[in-house]
Amino acid sequence: MVVLAIASLGAAAQNSNIYVGGSLGYWHDSHDNSTDASTNHFVILPEIGYNFSSEWALGAQLGYDYTHLCGQGVSTNIFQFNPYLRYTYFRSSNNLISLFVDGAVGFGAGWTHYKDDDSKTAVTWNLGFRPGISVNLTDNFSLVAHVGMLGYEGANNAAKEAGYSNQGGLMLNGNNLTFGFFYTF
Repeated sequence: MVVLAIASLGAAAQNSNIYVGGSLGYWHDSHDNSTDASTNHFVILPEIGYNFSSEWALGAQLGYDYTHLCGQGVSTNIFQFNPYLRYTYFRSSNNLISLFVDGAVGFGAGWTHYKDDDSKTAVTWNLGFRPGISVNLTDNFSLVAHVGMLGYEGANNAAKEAGYSNQGGLMLNGNNLTFGFFYTF
């Protein structure tokens, strides 16, 4: 169904500036001491956007985020909506490399499930700037990476019990590195 939806979008969007793509990630964090649980984290973030010009684009991610604390029986399922405004501030002369920053606002809602069958509503949010790089392999296909965030991320108590937190500032670490792709019609 997803392939048909993208194909029909492509047929309607010929010669336009619409792009589709997204990112997929999995992270396992293993702890050696007995006080911290190992964590499995999976995220899938399909994305759609529109290029207004060579510098400005508007887009959104609509995705799914799953976290499981191994050994504690706590798992969280969160559905995310992350709209952004993208500014591309550098392009190489051959248009192979471009650097950009996304001004983003995000919201996530779902539930945290505990091994005793109790569930609580989990909510996350974020506001900030995410720098990125795009490698434009063809006129239509690009590989994209985001590195970190300058801003604030927050969570309610149910999401915090599953490993999310309230944090802000400049975050440049491996946990905030995402890879994806775009296809421009």
